Amino acid sequence: MPIRVLVVEDDEILRWLMSEAVTHLGYLVTECANAGDALRELGTAHPFELVITDVQMPGAVDGLGLAKEIWTTHPRIPVIIVSGNTLLPPGFLPENARFITKPCTLDVLHRSIEELLEKS
Repeated sequence: MPIRVLVVEDDEILRWLMSEAVTHLGYLVTECANAGDALRELGTAHPFELVITDVQMPGAVDGLGLAKEIWTTHPRIPVIIVSGNTLLPPGFLPENARFITKPCTLDVLHRSIEELLEKS
């Protein structure tokens, strides 16, 4: 059974690019345009093994808020946080999370996914 990955990105082109990259790596992708939709997806009967989220998104909850909610309600799900204009302080992320700066290479994305899935 393929590993399910939730990709959360408000920019349609960047969401498509990330989803294509993750699909190319062999994972089954579900896309969401905002954190609210992602939280609804996480509440369905279809479990996800990994979430990849942008930081800056419209709505009441941004990508960091989404990650914090996942760490509270779904602590076993690893999270990759991606941003082109946000820096996270050392020690901010739990063990099952990674931060990647935009733009990222397919190799960096692949390595991060593999590391996190090995730990979960």
